[in-house]
Amino acid sequence: MKEIKTLVLQPPISDENLWGRFKKGSGYVPPLGIMYIASYMESKSFSCDVLDCLVERYKLSDLKEHLSKHKYDLVGITCMTNSADDAYAAAKIAREIYPNAVIVMGGVHPTALPEQTVKETLESDVIIVGEGEQTFVDLATRLAEGKDYHDVDGLAYWSKEENKVKYATPRTPIPDLDSLPLPAYDKVPMEKYVPHVTQYIDLPNYPILLQRGCPYQCTYCDHGAVLGRKIRSLSVERAVENIKHLIDNYGTKGVYFLDSVFTVRRDFIMKLLPEIEKLKISFACNARADQLDIELLTAMKKAGCWMIQIGIESGNIKSLELIKKASYSSAFKPDPNDPKGRPYLLNKYEQEIRNCQKLGIQVMASYILGLPGENVEDVENTISFAKKLATETALFFLPVPYPGSYLLTQAKEDGGLKENMSWKDYSAVDYSNPVYVNPKIGKEKMQELLAKAFNEYYRQPKVVYRNFKKITRLKDIVKYVKAFRALTGV
Repeated sequence: MKEIKTLVLQPPISDENLWGRFKKGSGYVPPLGIMYIASYMESKSFSCDVLDCLVERYKLSDLKEHLSKHKYDLVGITCMTNSADDAYAAAKIAREIYPNAVIVMGGVHPTALPEQTVKETLESDVIIVGEGEQTFVDLATRLAEGKDYHDVDGLAYWSKEENKVKYATPRTPIPDLDSLPLPAYDKVPMEKYVPHVTQYIDLPNYPILLQRGCPYQCTYCDHGAVLGRKIRSLSVERAVENIKHLIDNYGTKGVYFLDSVFTVRRDFIMKLLPEIEKLKISFACNARADQLDIELLTAMKKAGCWMIQIGIESGNIKSLELIKKASYSSAFKPDPNDPKGRPYLLNKYEQEIRNCQKLGIQVMASYILGLPGENVEDVENTISFAKKLATETALFFLPVPYPGSYLLTQAKEDGGLKENMSWKDYSAVDYSNPVYVNPKIGKEKMQELLAKAFNEYYRQPKVVYRNFKKITRLKDIVKYVKAFRALTGV
């Protein structure tokens, strides 16, 4: 078999595109997706380098210089929607430097829009649809054997003979995540990774992915469409091994669990938490309020949880129904225990936020303003609800109908989806040219309400006080000043 030299890379992307108004607190995390591909490749006896142009602060010219110093037969490029143009530009450079190499595009964007991605990046030979580890190995194996690779499961490509996009057999998701080696931490400069200032309490702090897939059908999210609805988890033992590896080799003092819903498998998490507690680190995670309760939160706090990011999204029950925020209809009905007859889900949000506050767990809540069907009054309701909850941190967004999400269909039906947009306009942090404009509100008013939400929220004395109470060390002052500037744009 021929020796195949491979590279997987994250392309150069500007801070403005990545962080927008939050760039003053910008940070970088290891690109776990391509790091998993690299470690899996090496477990199958293929060499595979990793290049993270973000943390290296590379521009396209730097990428070109880097590639010119090496020789690769197979190059994989990860691609997100708002940075698709950056990935395409990286593919052009790779093709220029390596005219005979096989160039592959993969990630969330190609998986959500395979047909369009193939047509837009003809410099790429194939794209990977879905998870990339096994597909990348199979592709490298075909190249090493000198065989045609176009029928490898999980690929899509442009057929010159038939003048159309062709698809191989869809790739079956990896059922056992324990079968994957740990990400290739040794192939990236771990010491350079400092996450966004709102995502850590102590450094070093690194991300970990415990689970793939999501059973929920929130219309604004493409996670389930890309990684499937079925939850696949690491074993407790494997998860602990990953954390210990970061502690022993990189001195991590905290981790951020990247799972879309950390608590989706309560039995798994309740078994994992006592093991995390023994490691004496801090951690943050994402969760749904309707999955939380005082018993679970108490166990999380005891194990070292300092912050939970919770997607509240709206203070309007009609909007929560629209975006399918709850998986059961009773969540939208009046709460029989509420004398005012408020919907159960809104009461549940408030109850679990208060439980977090009692236990000393910080909450970063997120809200979407101007969803299809909403008017100015509805947006004001959401802002008021956010101010009532008064979590330590709140993030406000305008709707971004990503490819692969049902929100895209809803935005089209609503008549507010703009056409001929560039991919960078899909950024969820810069709304100078929003992809979706609510017809009942208008672009300028949506931007005005977004600014109002941030300004009014962070001027509340109770929000200021809750954050002030968290300052117990000198380094906390620096962190909170940076976080305030990042969130408010000051």
